[in-house]
Amino acid sequence: MSAIDNAVAHYKSISTKIIEVPEWGDGEQPLKIYCEPITLFDMKKFMRLAKDDEVEMLVYVLIYKALDEKGEKLYTIEHKNKLMNQVDSSVLVRVATEIMGNISQGAMQKK
Repeated sequence: MSAIDNAVAHYKSISTKIIEVPEWGDGEQPLKIYCEPITLFDMKKFMRLAKDDEVEMLVYVLIYKALDEKGEKLYTIEHKNKLMNQVDSSVLVRVATEIMGNISQGAMQKK
């Protein structure tokens, strides 16, 4: 296998992440957010949509990457205002950061 084939195979081997969010659950069970790994294309899209606003970018991460157990989006662009203004920011930041995984702050900033 070539180097690029190995890199692609590695990406395909990464499993869907499940994030439990007790604060957003139904009182008995935490909300389970499923997410596929973030790609550089995803990051570029989030940065463009957020116009380099890192806080707004976190909301876009939830809108585009947070899925239910069936693979359906949990949030839509119509939820953006509520996510920005009516949701506990510390929970949102924690969840979005966990979705993003090991992407560093520097990688999120426009060079």
